[in-house]
Amino acid sequence: MSDGPHRSLPMCNGWKRFAERADNPNFEMDDVTRFVAPALEQDCTGEMTSEFIAALRAIARDQSESLFKEDLRGKLDALRNQAGSGIGHTLLDNVGLIPAHDLADVNALVGCMTAALTDRAARGARQVEEIYLRESTAPRALNVRMRIERAIEKAPLQDLARKFLRLDSAPTERPTKREGLDEGVGLL
Repeated sequence: MSDGPHRSLPMCNGWKRFAERADNPNFEMDDVTRFVAPALEQDCTGEMTSEFIAALRAIARDQSESLFKEDLRGKLDALRNQAGSGIGHTLLDNVGLIPAHDLADVNALVGCMTAALTDRAARGARQVEEIYLRESTAPRALNVRMRIERAIEKAPLQDLARKFLRLDSAPTERPTKREGLDEGVGLL
């Protein structure tokens, strides 16, 4: 007997733990929400290099210091090889969609990264649902996906985006493991 479909997910451990909490109705939504950031953090660390982020920040900084805003397509295309897979390419696509004069604002870059994280989280939710549909029942898969989507909506993705763009040095809150009897599921 399996411990649950989350064990066979072809995803990083962060997503497995996130799916396990979302599947278990004993976990409150706040507890499930705390596992969004670590899952996305593992994805970002595995898919984007610090050199890529530094180069993207340099482009944005140069744009903000320049009196005449230039077309950034050439510079952004040059970063494609450094972008890695997944989130890096989505981030570059998002940056390419905003006007050059808007990139001078740091909030525009944060918005692009937040949108990339939101996209990755949505793809992760669909991937978890697909595995649950194959290895469990349809109502269980639907419930897991709905709980994952609610957790993603409540998660501080903008703070995580600022962290990965190295705009804030505050560490993300790691979920704590509850081991004692008094640290169990909260009572209503």
